[in-house]
Amino acid sequence: MTQRLVLLAMIDLCAACVSAGAQGPLVRDIREDITYHIMPIAWRDSDNDAHRFGDFDGMTASLDYLETLGVTAVWINPIFPSPAYHGYQHGPADQINPWFGTEAEFLAFVSAAHARGIKVFLDFVVYGISHNTVWYQDARNNPASPYDAWLAFTNASNTTYLGSVYSTWNGSSVGFIHWNLANANANALVTQWARKWLDPNNDGDPSDGIDGYRLDHVWENYPTGPNGWGYNIDDFWLPWKQSLREVNPHVFTFAEQADWGITGVELMLGFDAAMTKPFEFAARDALNGAGASGLYSTMAHIVANTPPGKTFMGIIGDHDVDRLASVLGGSLGRAKLAAAVLLTQPCPPMIYFGDEIAMRGVKGNWGSDANDIPMREPFKWNAVAGPPMSNYYVLNNQAYTNRYAQDNDGRSVEEQLGVPGSVLETYRTFIAARKASRALKYGAYIPVSVSSNFVWAFLRHAPGEQTLLVAHRLSSSALAPTFSLGGLTIPGGSTTVRDIVTGEFLTPLTDANKAAYAISMPGYGTRVLEINAFPTPPASNPINGTDIPAKFGPVNLVATQDNATWFGDNVAELNQLFVRAEPAGLRVGVTGNLPANGTAFALWIDTTPGGQNVLDTSALSPPPGGLQQLTGLRLDASFAPDHLFFINASGGNIYVDQVLLPSVGSGTKVYRGQGTVGDGDGNLSGGVNPNGLQVAIDNRNAAGVTELTASGAETATSGFELRIPYADIGMTFTPGAVFKLAAAIVKNYGEVGNQWLPGVGGGRPNLGMSPDMTAVPGVQFAAWTVPLPGDANCDGAADASDVDAFAAVVIDSAAYSAAYGSCFVVNSDMTGDGVVDARDVAEFVAQLLGR
Repeated sequence: MTQRLVLLAMIDLCAACVSAGAQGPLVRDIREDITYHIMPIAWRDSDNDAHRFGDFDGMTASLDYLETLGVTAVWINPIFPSPAYHGYQHGPADQINPWFGTEAEFLAFVSAAHARGIKVFLDFVVYGISHNTVWYQDARNNPASPYDAWLAFTNASNTTYLGSVYSTWNGSSVGFIHWNLANANANALVTQWARKWLDPNNDGDPSDGIDGYRLDHVWENYPTGPNGWGYNIDDFWLPWKQSLREVNPHVFTFAEQADWGITGVELMLGFDAAMTKPFEFAARDALNGAGASGLYSTMAHIVANTPPGKTFMGIIGDHDVDRLASVLGGSLGRAKLAAAVLLTQPCPPMIYFGDEIAMRGVKGNWGSDANDIPMREPFKWNAVAGPPMSNYYVLNNQAYTNRYAQDNDGRSVEEQLGVPGSVLETYRTFIAARKASRALKYGAYIPVSVSSNFVWAFLRHAPGEQTLLVAHRLSSSALAPTFSLGGLTIPGGSTTVRDIVTGEFLTPLTDANKAAYAISMPGYGTRVLEINAFPTPPASNPINGTDIPAKFGPVNLVATQDNATWFGDNVAELNQLFVRAEPAGLRVGVTGNLPANGTAFALWIDTTPGGQNVLDTSALSPPPGGLQQLTGLRLDASFAPDHLFFINASGGNIYVDQVLLPSVGSGTKVYRGQGTVGDGDGNLSGGVNPNGLQVAIDNRNAAGVTELTASGAETATSGFELRIPYADIGMTFTPGAVFKLAAAIVKNYGEVGNQWLPGVGGGRPNLGMSPDMTAVPGVQFAAWTVPLPGDANCDGAADASDVDAFAAVVIDSAAYSAAYGSCFVVNSDMTGDGVVDARDVAEFVAQLLGR
């Protein structure tokens, strides 16, 4: 099974591999998708029942519309038993809410959607369960219940608990209690429910199942209770996702972060994606007249924080916030611009039902969850209310009386479909443009400077395929701003400029006008311009975190990881450690990834006698988090580092602290400064850095170790790169000088992970708080030397006695290792290119001859 999962995980990296129907589940890169968010009760009725609740057959009947719109995936709010109209605080998730139909009808919808190439994602609340269930009813007031430990009761008599009770829209009471997911039975039950819908008939073929889940209100670690009641990434989400992959290796899961102020990258250890909540609010502000600065800063933050193989789901509207059209003052012009903004930004877009017809609604204040009905009113299929439109909100007089939708208000499918210039047709146009454009789906996002703060402009660049210049006018007045495109290389010095939406050709872009290229833009207008140009590669800076094995070469390889990561594939891993002593400083490269949640990359260096074998960082209060908690960490007996570089990424920033580790007393730290993740250089600012320490992190690694195996460690190429001035670590560039080092990943509360270099042995979990490394088999540090070129036999001199050893390095490296043991191959790298080959022979001979 493990080998099969590894193989399938590799297949997952292939972009846009599509299969459907009986051949297997839909397998398509999420960047290819246009996802549409549906609330079932409000969507579409099929049987004209009393209040025309939306139902599964209505969903099936709506597939023609969704296909016409260009949708390729749907996210459906919970369909499990719940007294609440929205479906949250639901009961057993292996059952269907009868309001919507039967399980057979739901699976018929899934089958019909898949036949059209449309994925299906279900909303799922894993952290709790309805009061209307055997678990709560048996355990309430009954500590002797077999379900006592399954639930988050907060007193011994089981009368208080983590949960809530409220009234829903029709007056029914909704009670909800949190699970104790640290309990193996509760954990297994919730996991089994999720597995069911991936392969409903349990025949081993997931083609009849859904394609994944949207998870509600996700925390990295729930903030209350013992260890968050087990509701955290390490203890629940990681094993949960691994269990789901056993059923469908391509299952896709995306999280709604409980804290809307964060990007959600902290959650990607256990998920494929999170929601762009910060972008949602920044886009609304920009569309409402705040200018483009918030869009630039928020998108830069998102791009910098996107781990390889993961993504963010792009949203500007959803069921938890006021309707987009209302926030935009009812303006149809702004609503159309919102469509263009959503469908040209780099994250896979999600459309909230009704936004494409500019439905309105603002949260009410009526004392129940009916307060949110204005943001969730029945979808307007018709100009005049009636079948197949839902009428569920009639069961709450205040919500119904104060409804925003009105007959013949222009905000319906009937009134907009096929009408040129309508909001609906604008969505269809930009959806079609995105689906047809490799750059819009896969291209890099590169911000472009503009002469107006009320224009958001950027390039979408798919190397070798397509470059687009996208510009959004965030104001009602026409304008001809100038765009700073001096960083583009234009083959031949001139290129045509074509708007892929309108087909219009604009003034050619040339070397002469690219520094201030003018574009005429209507109010609330968008340009998506195809150009034959590409971003000029930045000036080479060797400290940038990329191409690390190629830069250092095999002779500078110090250690290779032997342990699968417990912190998340392509999120927190250390693959290989490289070191090269250069005249300007000690250069260190480590391939891997670091999450942007304050988790640290720790690098210990032992250069002089003294140092600390048992760490004492007790006096080092935060920030950064996790450093003080390293107190008591015991290293291998002959390893007593003098220096610790503690480097963490928070958001898109890199923060670097250097700790001096004296032989007596607590360490002292110096803040060396901050940089930017993925910005192509190692420059630091804002700290004390007189000698020019450089630190770069490139978080785009998508290779290397996984959660299952360390076998691919050598395939990673990007990660961490440092140039450490010798003065910062008490060294000089002295050939033959020996130093020792080790690296690890440390969580922001001090837990030391299993990603330690040199490795700690396959199958070992995270090392925990202040681990004793002497209890770990093997040697957990590496020794390195400042090379003495030509000293192939490591006797301290480069002379004729090195000829045999040098020849062995060039001709038979295995024989060299057998004969010279721990002697450093790097001494034979005469050209300093990281490889010992025929090119080094001439240099070696020249040195022997004194040339």
